[in-house]
Order: sequence, then C-alpha cells, then structure tokens
Amino acid sequence: MTFIKRSRVLFFVVCVGLLVSAGVSAQKKTRDHLTEQEIELVRDVQQIDQRIEVFVKAADRRILVLTNPNATQKSKEEETWGPLPTGTKAELLTDYKKILEEAEEKLEDFYSREPKNDLLKKALHKFKQAANRQIPQLRVMAAQLSDKKDQRALAEAIEEAETVTKAEMTN
Repeated sequence: MTFIKRSRVLFFVVCVGLLVSAGVSAQKKTRDHLTEQEIELVRDVQQIDQRIEVFVKAADRRILVLTNPNATQKSKEEETWGPLPTGTKAELLTDYKKILEEAEEKLEDFYSREPKNDLLKKALHKFKQAANRQIPQLRVMAAQLSDKKDQRALAEAIEEAETVTKAEMTN
C-alpha cells in the first residue's frame, strides 16, 4: 500500500470514528430530572429531612404541571425554585420517578452512615406521606393519557411512588 492510500484509509477511519463518537455523545446528553435551581437547593440543604423536602417539592412541581399545564406560581416561589419544569407528559413523569429514586438513594446513603439518627425517621415519614398524597393525583391522570409512552411512564411513576410508601428503615 502506498503512502497516499494509507493516508486516505487513515483519514477515512478517523472520520468514521469522529462521526461515531459524535453520535454517542449526542445520545448521552440526557434530560436532567431536576431544574438547575432545584439542584442548587438539594446541594445547599445538608440535613436529610430538609433535603427530602426539596425532593418532595420538586416532585410536587412535576405533578402540578402535569395536572394543570397552565399553572403558575408566586413570584417569591419562582425566585427560590425557578420556573416550573417543562417537558412532555412522559418526560415529566420520568423526571418524577427519577426524583423519587434520587431521594431514596439519599436516604439509603444517610442510613448507611447514621442508622440511628432521628432525622432519618422524620425524613422517611415526610417522604412516605408525600408519596401517599401524590399517588391518587397520578392515578387520576391514567384516564387522560392515550399515548403508550405516557401510559408506561405513568405506570413506572406510580410504581416508584408505591415503593416509597412501603419503605422502612430497620435498625
């Protein structure tokens, strides 16, 4: 093989590699389940019970937008929390599920470090109360969803919320 042919082959291989890696990186860019302001609030709050309250509020905000697409919030609330989240029904439901999963991870992590801490019980109680309140709101949406992707996202969100209601920390 001559030098020119090798150069062309190498150029072709490099171009294909760049195209493939560009496609992979484009696929990796996924939607954040929390808004930037919500992420900041989670970072700022270190006590587990208050951190869980942030996750609960973030989950409530998804349900608000899902049940009332024209919902608004008070300016003070928007100052703290940022604009209400946006997205398709499936995206908002998936965000809701991921918020619950992240909150569960935070609880499990805290439990692994401080299983006897009273704040843990308080946080879990708040989390379970919120899930029990949110499940009926989610179930009402079932009759309104005709798209299979939306229905699947709703079923997964309800399943995750039901998991939260059954959660227990054993010492």
